[in-house]
Amino acid sequence: GLVAALRSHLDQQAQRAGLRADFFADPALATLNPEVQTACFRVAQEAVTNIVRHAKAENIWLELRRENHELHLIVRDDGSGFDPAATLAAAEQGRGLGLLGMRERVELAGGRLDLYSRPGDGTELHAFFPLEPLP
Repeated sequence: GLVAALRSHLDQQAQRAGLRADFFADPALATLNPEVQTACFRVAQEAVTNIVRHAKAENIWLELRRENHELHLIVRDDGSGFDPAATLAAAEQGRGLGLLGMRERVELAGGRLDLYSRPGDGTELHAFFPLEPLP
């Protein structure tokens, strides 16, 4: 399932990169739509990869929470941070497509992606996925 896959992926990547990883999954998560599970896993996978490659972080946190009718994925680090607007603008010109890919995956699943970061302050990604079928 999604929880086991995310925990395993996070642990493997953190160990390889020498990061301390903290994982939390809401026990209220039940069976999830396979499309939502896949989109959530791929977004988390890309976020963790970006942290390992670029953030110069020491710690990484990954959380899965059920909030009302949404699955809320949070991926956070204490790394170098970046300017999200500049990074998205570069991605739209073909450089660094990871963020655009994450946004597209979330939107195709009917959700939304929020990204918070500042140079020197780490990064926090929030992805929200609907837990009920789209109309």
